[in-house]
Amino acid sequence: MNEPARASYRIQAAAPGEVFAALSDVWRFGEWSFGLKSARVLEAPDAAPSGRLVAGSTVEFVLSAAGLTHRVESFVTDVEPPRFVRWRYTKGAIGGGGWTVEEAEGGAVCITLHTDYEVRPAWLNRLAHRPLFRGITEDLPRRSMRRFAECLAEG
Repeated sequence: MNEPARASYRIQAAAPGEVFAALSDVWRFGEWSFGLKSARVLEAPDAAPSGRLVAGSTVEFVLSAAGLTHRVESFVTDVEPPRFVRWRYTKGAIGGGGWTVEEAEGGAVCITLHTDYEVRPAWLNRLAHRPLFRGITEDLPRRSMRRFAECLAEG
């Protein structure tokens, strides 16, 4: 694997459950996620809430950055509201990642995204991990988390 990516952001005046619910709403990812063209739940367990990240779901992401578009599918392995979601990549990449939501000092909530992946095909992985592209892909989650916090504050 390549070096894992990790980004955290602190959100003031939010409850962990509210943050977790918003992070789990696949249909709203496009409102705050930079570099994401689309996201949708492809398969979900029976009785799963529509458009939500739940264990056993398969989610498709169409990513676009630096003029490249790439489709990735993830299988959601673990969900423990309001603390974390974990997934593993099943198409377009190998590896996995997750979100954690933790209470922080002063009534804040800290959200952290971590991901460790190799993009498929191999030529795209080599390109994706060059310094310029790696810098872009590491900046996107930080910008997305700031926008997420703004969307959450707007209601």
